[in-house]
Amino acid sequence: MLNQSRLEGYFGVILEKGISMGSKLFGFIPRKTIDDPNAAENRIEVDRFLRYVYMYQLGIIREICEESLTYGNILEIGAAGGITKLVWPEVITTDVRVAAGVDKAMSAEMLEFENDSLKCIFGMDALHHVRDPETHFNEVSRCLATGGVAIYIEPNWNFFSKFSFGVALKYLHPEPYDLKSKGWRLLDDDPMMGNQAQGYNIFVRDELEFKDKFPRLQIEIMQPVKGLSFLLSGGVHTRLPIPSSFLLPIFKSEEKSPKWMKTFGLGRVIRVTKV
Repeated sequence: MLNQSRLEGYFGVILEKGISMGSKLFGFIPRKTIDDPNAAENRIEVDRFLRYVYMYQLGIIREICEESLTYGNILEIGAAGGITKLVWPEVITTDVRVAAGVDKAMSAEMLEFENDSLKCIFGMDALHHVRDPETHFNEVSRCLATGGVAIYIEPNWNFFSKFSFGVALKYLHPEPYDLKSKGWRLLDDDPMMGNQAQGYNIFVRDELEFKDKFPRLQIEIMQPVKGLSFLLSGGVHTRLPIPSSFLLPIFKSEEKSPKWMKTFGLGRVIRVTKV
């Protein structure tokens, strides 16, 4: 479990020194959106394709959330650099980084909420950045009301995702995709470094361990999201000069084909319900 002194040191690195992970593509091309979450938010807001992708994912999350409870607050972890606050203002947005779209600077391992007070917790590509997932899930189990849900969109674990994240994009997206890591804890203090295979490792590989540690949290692996069109776009931090007018019809077509997405979906939706 993370102790108080370690967390204070962790926040000190973030707020005083900034972010270091992959801030230069190929080691020499600056990627401002890594160091500046506000730049990432602005890019998503003005780029029609990226905005549509984020709106699509938020739509999935919102639908799942609204299927659960009719009371309680909604919390996002890892919200910096996203557009949630612009399109879903009632969400309490949190991150370890201070940014325009973030309500509270807060670690996912120390949620400042009362017991049983949240109906929904969600994160988009956030869980694999959490330094101590076990402590996070203890907080999820504490803060969620019975019947509430935690929703994560994480890198997928089909063959195409393993190849893309582990081989083809190794030098474009320097976070490792480590399926063989021992345990879930991340040792690097850089919050932009993570293990992209955490979704698989926690919810599939170590499913029995998860159930044993968190008996009140029920896992459901849901649909894949973000196909080849997202890969072609380069994503937020490496947006390529391919027009949204070309990418959007491909994205919409991909999402309508479950067979295609089973093979090429780069993201995966996971729902965790407190029972």
